Amino acid sequence: EDTLGIVAAIVMTIQVIVLIVSIFPTEIALKKTFNDDGTVKRQLIELIDKNEMRKTYKIYKHCMFMATEEKFNIKVDQYLNDNSVKIFACFEQDEVLGVMVVSFIEQKKIEIIGIAVNSSVRGKGIGSYMINQVVNDYGLLSVYAETDNDAVGFYRNNDFSIVEFSEIYGDEPVVRYKCELTE
Repeated sequence: EDTLGIVAAIVMTIQVIVLIVSIFPTEIALKKTFNDDGTVKRQLIELIDKNEMRKTYKIYKHCMFMATEEKFNIKVDQYLNDNSVKIFACFEQDEVLGVMVVSFIEQKKIEIIGIAVNSSVRGKGIGSYMINQVVNDYGLLSVYAETDNDAVGFYRNNDFSIVEFSEIYGDEPVVRYKCELTE
């Protein structure tokens, strides 16, 4: 009888351990996906499919010069065929909130080719979240971008150093800004 009791206790202990081990990864996954209050967390996901990227046109067009869907599709093809370029989308549930295209120009350094946030959620930290997430995920030491008057405030608010320069577009000189964030 003592042997039977010991075996039963061992079997029961093993079952409890298996149950705990099987629940633990699920709990970790839930913590990664949901906030403590049950709301869905923002997630930054790399887009690697042409159709996924094309769904972001209505957002990304705002950071393109004289955007058309045709020009956007050409850019998407170029980005997806360039191994140094990564395309990220910020999701909350199934909704795309923002898109960022970056080029890994040196080890631990990226250039932001384009960053855009859905107009309904601008000013809510989506752009900052995307930059910070990529910096942390890739251990970056430097982030570089060029922009115009419309977005220089965003970079300034995110602790980028700003240098003004002039560039010719068509026949007109245009004020541009070199923005850099260094760790």
